[in-house]
Amino acid sequence: MKIISGIYKGRKVEFIKNKDVRPTKDIVRKAIFDTLRSWIVNKKVIELFAGCGILGIEALSHGAKKVIFIEKEKKAIEVIKKNISNLGLEKKCEIIKGDCEYEIEKLENFKYDLIIGDPPYEFPISKLERIMKKIVKLNVLKKRGIIVIEHSYKKEIPVVEGLEKIKERKYGKTSLTYMRRIK
Repeated sequence: MKIISGIYKGRKVEFIKNKDVRPTKDIVRKAIFDTLRSWIVNKKVIELFAGCGILGIEALSHGAKKVIFIEKEKKAIEVIKKNISNLGLEKKCEIIKGDCEYEIEKLENFKYDLIIGDPPYEFPISKLERIMKKIVKLNVLKKRGIIVIEHSYKKEIPVVEGLEKIKERKYGKTSLTYMRRIK
């Protein structure tokens, strides 16, 4: 897999080859970063359900200041570390091992600009809703900050109090839902 755009465009990144990890397709990554291209410069980002870390690495390739990767699978974390090291991005990255629902609590009042999440397609919507409520309640996301959730086109992502849906797009069997923090 390669980084699709930005300063690291064309650089290879490793990914896990198993049925439980689904790296974000090029067309979907392109859509996300075409939408956020000029806005993302110098922003702080969290990648939930990080997998191999490709979304966070793409954010850094487009000028993000810092990325926190949250992932619970040991093999995935090893791949993220290797990808970060191969690109020389260690100073701009932090990896948190654990379940997103609980690890997000450690970031209370950190006020990040962008949160990107790519949960497994079978991930319960109720659990995703709890995570988003915590993000708002704990002030993990700045006012006017953006959340982008990649999900199955068959699922509707709930908009919790404090967020507003600003965009939704479909790419084959994948949808992207963009939300902005309003309070």
